[in-house]
Amino acid sequence: MILLSLSLCSETVLAASGSLDKGLSINLLNQDPDPVKPGDVLEVRISIENTGYDDIENCFLEIKPDYPFRALSGETLVENIGTLGKRSEDDRRKVVKLKLGVENDVNEGKYPLKVYLYSTGSKNKVSLTRELTIDINSESNAEIEYINVEKLIPGEKTKLIFGIKNVGNSPLKNSMFSWESTNDVILPVGSSNVKHINLIDVGETANVSFEVLTNVNTKPGLYKLDMVLTYDDIEELQTITEAGTVENQKRKTIESKAGIYIGGTTDFDIAFMERSSTGAYTFSVSNIGNNGANSVKISVPLQENWTVTDGGNSVILGNLQKGDYTIADFSLEPETVGQDLPLKFEISYTSSDGMRQVEENVLSLYAFPSTLPVGSKMPEESSGSSFSYKLVLLILLGAVSFFAYKKHQKNMKEKNAEGERIGENQMDEKNTDE
Repeated sequence: MILLSLSLCSETVLAASGSLDKGLSINLLNQDPDPVKPGDVLEVRISIENTGYDDIENCFLEIKPDYPFRALSGETLVENIGTLGKRSEDDRRKVVKLKLGVENDVNEGKYPLKVYLYSTGSKNKVSLTRELTIDINSESNAEIEYINVEKLIPGEKTKLIFGIKNVGNSPLKNSMFSWESTNDVILPVGSSNVKHINLIDVGETANVSFEVLTNVNTKPGLYKLDMVLTYDDIEELQTITEAGTVENQKRKTIESKAGIYIGGTTDFDIAFMERSSTGAYTFSVSNIGNNGANSVKISVPLQENWTVTDGGNSVILGNLQKGDYTIADFSLEPETVGQDLPLKFEISYTSSDGMRQVEENVLSLYAFPSTLPVGSKMPEESSGSSFSYKLVLLILLGAVSFFAYKKHQKNMKEKNAEGERIGENQMDEKNTDE
């Protein structure tokens, strides 16, 4: 009796099931692309066929997307397929095409796509749900997209930024970036050379920055940077089981290298030294930077306050290593005299990286009258120097007069003493004769 009851119940369940689908079948003909990648647009072609003995009117096919699928703007998710004829008729089979989007952060694997088929006719109503399997293939890949600087100045702290871009079709998770230079010529300051990045989404770029410094005496040249990026690989190195768990998680490593130049530009300082009676101004030019400069030329360009009166407006100074200086003379005439006027210079040179550079320098210079004596300097310096010379001359003259007077007094005393001795001797001789 128990077996009979179970068999009757199973027949009832089958009958109920048959009353729902009426012999309908739903199948996935194909997907495009196959497999689809994260972030792509997926097009599916679905076949619906009536294998029953009755027509089914007003049939609709609907997709209700769940993760990792999403609806696309302007694309319908419901398709009216009309009447499905019975198994002996030609209109028993229909094909429907629908488009969906795939999320960017999905892992590789097979994912179910739920499809609903129902009818709204007055007879033979149906309601059927099926799950179609969609293949998703994920590609994880990254590259060092850029480095923010091409040159480093010796002894100058610089912010070095690396741009890491996710060029794959799946997110980069738990990334670790590190770098090092040849012979540790470039070193990070205030942190290590390793940075951690939790997540880089598809198509996104993450920036990691380091404060770096090079030795002030580093020889100019091109140096190599070795870069290493490691991250969790969710492509071939992971396995997604039927239960949805992730096994055999591994790390993927990308190694690359780049060149960075150490050297480049430098700085100059210009100072006024003296002015001659002919109007020639002498200046000192010093290389105060950390790099050498070749083929240095200093010029006085056309300007409002000063005019070059004699000779050229440029002087070739040659090569100036860091710390070196030389002098340059220009015959200048000021627009007005007796006040400080700005004088603009242009210094052009070849930097250590072979590039021609131009640097401007402005010096505030006192405009001397044309009647100043030879070798004159700033007015304060000239008057002070003249006063000093006069004071020293007076002191010297006084000293000479004093020593001459003392010597004269000494000579007079010696003559008087000698005269007294002669007189005494004569008196002694007279007494003796007597």
